[in-house]
Amino acid sequence: MQFDSIHPTHPRPQDMAQMRAQVAGLILEAGHRCVLDLPSGTGELTQILRDRGLDVVAADLFPEPFIATGRSCLRADLNGLLPFEDGRFDAVACIEGIEHIENPHLLAREANRILKLGGRIYLTTPNVLSIRSRLSSLLRGYPEQFHYMIEVEAATGVERPIAHINPIGFLEVRYTLSRWGFQLDLVTTNRLVRPRSLLYRFLRLLMLTRGRKSAATHPSVAGVRRVLLSDAVLFGEHLIVGATKIAYCGGSTEAG
Repeated sequence: MQFDSIHPTHPRPQDMAQMRAQVAGLILEAGHRCVLDLPSGTGELTQILRDRGLDVVAADLFPEPFIATGRSCLRADLNGLLPFEDGRFDAVACIEGIEHIENPHLLAREANRILKLGGRIYLTTPNVLSIRSRLSSLLRGYPEQFHYMIEVEAATGVERPIAHINPIGFLEVRYTLSRWGFQLDLVTTNRLVRPRSLLYRFLRLLMLTRGRKSAATHPSVAGVRRVLLSDAVLFGEHLIVGATKIAYCGGSTEAG
């Protein structure tokens, strides 16, 4: 069985396989039993978890490419309300999904609604706050793994919709999750990119001199600054974050 990368144009599909395995390891280590895999893609994460005996519901906006064994893939849209009852899942895995959607806050609210209290959401997304990505924004105008936000059909010359529409960094992810009843308790990465670069190390030292006054105002602010200066954020290719549902946020009533 051959699983594809999240997107057929991804330059390193083996990295996506490694990241799914990494998230699967976090889910298994936490002891979750009922998991939602959304977007599931072709179903690699679903297959790993089902092979270990977990009850996994797979869902995707485009379920047709799904090839994992067991139950079929349901159709679900992260830009809308999810077709699952309140408190159904122990964990939600959203691998490379949040950068594709219009409203991350809706995703956080819906995840809160369908998770049990104490359940966890696992998110991965391109790390737009890495030093490499920040330099890309400075020199080219857009972060790593994004582009000029325009794709044109070769045959017609007509502009078409793109996949990556929402470059979202650690600060926005943390705020969005905390705003809707989650406590962020894991920030890691799939791999470090050029962690020994002299230029990157120099820039990190420069960053260490900034933000000290703000960090002194509250321990939570200091904690955010520590994460911003961590290896995972400054050198990580993708962010992998985990957050625990600590409060009910009241669920979603609309898609706006």
